[in-house]
Amino acid sequence: MSGGVVGYTYADDNLCPSCTIGRMRANSIKVARSSDHEEAIRRTAERIGVNFSSERSYDSGEFPKTITSQQTRTELTELPDGERGEIEDEKCDRCGKWMKLGEKSPTEAGLTRRVRDDYELPQALAREIARKLREWGLSHPAFITEDNVRQAAAMFPHDYATVHLSGDASLGLMPAPEYDEDPCFYCEQPYEKHTFVCETCGTNVPADIKHSHQVPVKGQLKFRTINK
Repeated sequence: MSGGVVGYTYADDNLCPSCTIGRMRANSIKVARSSDHEEAIRRTAERIGVNFSSERSYDSGEFPKTITSQQTRTELTELPDGERGEIEDEKCDRCGKWMKLGEKSPTEAGLTRRVRDDYELPQALAREIARKLREWGLSHPAFITEDNVRQAAAMFPHDYATVHLSGDASLGLMPAPEYDEDPCFYCEQPYEKHTFVCETCGTNVPADIKHSHQVPVKGQLKFRTINK
């Protein structure tokens, strides 16, 4: 889109180009059909006497004002521990499409699949992480970092796994730590920081505390079922 224009402020909303033209037509402003939305809006301004090149000369309630890619910002206020964040993009108030990306965020199921595949996570854990990321405002994979995923993973009970060389000299997930502070592949926390869910009694128990329903597996005290 020429000039870095990704949307418009119009009638109290920030809209993508397509929704802007739809709102204009709904307000009885005729806009010619064109694949170049910006040019179509500019020509409409000339036809009805709006000085489109001087946005101070008119009000956005009367005619659209441009939003450039440098102006799009979405503040994140739900991040944990009082953190503040910002996405350099903005959703259309009408259709929900991200203006710079040009597409909507995936559904929760779609985000779960992306998180699961991109970060090699178990399905159950990926589902919890995707739900938490959406709560934080990180609803599109383009805005999600590995740190975001690991931080969310640490909030949910999951099976500990660490990456080490296996017997055939290939990297593989191991169910027990090889040394002190050995980080979990999923959340980067040590084994001692994990809390497992016991399927027998349904309680959450820290990994380093003995529990009556534990059984020894490959040198690790492990619950019969880890994930809920």
